Amino acid sequence: MNKKALTITYIVKAFPTNYDEGYGNVSVTKKVHRGSGETFLFTSRQALRYSLVNWLVEHDFWQFARLSSAEGVKQYDPEQLEKEFPPEADLFGYMITAGKGKAAKTRPAVARLTHLISIEPWYGDQELLTNKNFADRLGENPDIANIETGYGYYKYTLSADLDKVGEDENFKHSLSKKDKIKRVCDLIEATKFLYRDIRGRREDLKPVFVIGGVYHRKTPFFHNAVSLSFKGSKFSINWEAIKQVLEVKYKFNNEEIMVKDLTSIGIQKGEFLDDLQIEKSPFEALEEIKEKVKNAFREE
Repeated sequence: MNKKALTITYIVKAFPTNYDEGYGNVSVTKKVHRGSGETFLFTSRQALRYSLVNWLVEHDFWQFARLSSAEGVKQYDPEQLEKEFPPEADLFGYMITAGKGKAAKTRPAVARLTHLISIEPWYGDQELLTNKNFADRLGENPDIANIETGYGYYKYTLSADLDKVGEDENFKHSLSKKDKIKRVCDLIEATKFLYRDIRGRREDLKPVFVIGGVYHRKTPFFHNAVSLSFKGSKFSINWEAIKQVLEVKYKFNNEEIMVKDLTSIGIQKGEFLDDLQIEKSPFEALEEIKEKVKNAFREE
C-alpha cells in the first residue's frame, strides 16, 4: 500500500460534552490552562471514541465486541477474538491478559483520536440548575446546583494507519480488502452525523469544517494548523496557517508529492467570515475522502 495514512481534522460547534469530578453542588467541565492565562475546554479522546462506537452500533453499522472479566480484568472476550475480529477491537486496539505468568496480547489502536479541544477560550460561564418542577409538585423547596457551561467551536483529528487495518498477528486475522474498506468508511460515516448525549442534552457534533485526505506519511498534518480568529460578529478560519501545510512537499518513490494535491476541504456555507469560495460541504468532502480510502486499498 502506497498511501498508508488517513488523517482528517474537524471543526464542530457545541456546548461542553465532558465533565470532571465536581465539588459541592458544582459540576466541573474538563479543561486545560495555557501559559497565556487562557482556559480551554476539552472532551477526552476516550469519550469521543465512546460516542463514535455507540453511534455505529446504534445505527447498525457495527455490533459491540463481546466482553469478559474471567481473568479479573474487564476486556474483550479472547474466545471471540480467536474466532472473529470485531471492528471495535480492530480499529481501537486491545490488551488481552492471559493469566498469571503469561504475557498479555496487545494490539495498539490503528484508528486514533485527539481530544476534542475548544478553539476559543472559556470565560467561566455557569448555568444555575434547580428541580423546581418536582419541588413545586411536592410543595417543598427546590435543590440548587451549578454547572460550568459555554458554547463555541472545537476541533479534533481522526487518524488511521490503513496498512494495519484488518491485520492481527496475535489471533491470526487478515480481512479482505472489502471488509477493511468498510470498517474505515463506517468510521468516517459516523463523524458525518456524530452526536453526544450528555446531561439530558444531545449535542450535535457533525462538522462545520473538515480538511484531510489519504497520504503516504502518517502525520496528522492539519491538527495544529486549524485555528480561528474573531472578526466583527463572526469567526474566520486562519487560512494562512492551513496554506503553509497545503504547500508542504515530501518525496515518495522519487516523486515529489504536494500535500494539497491529496487534500479535500469542506465547509458549511455561512458559518465563517471567509470560506475562500470552497464549494464542497463537509459531507461532500468526507465522501470524497472515503473514495480516497477505497482507492488506497485497491492499489495495494
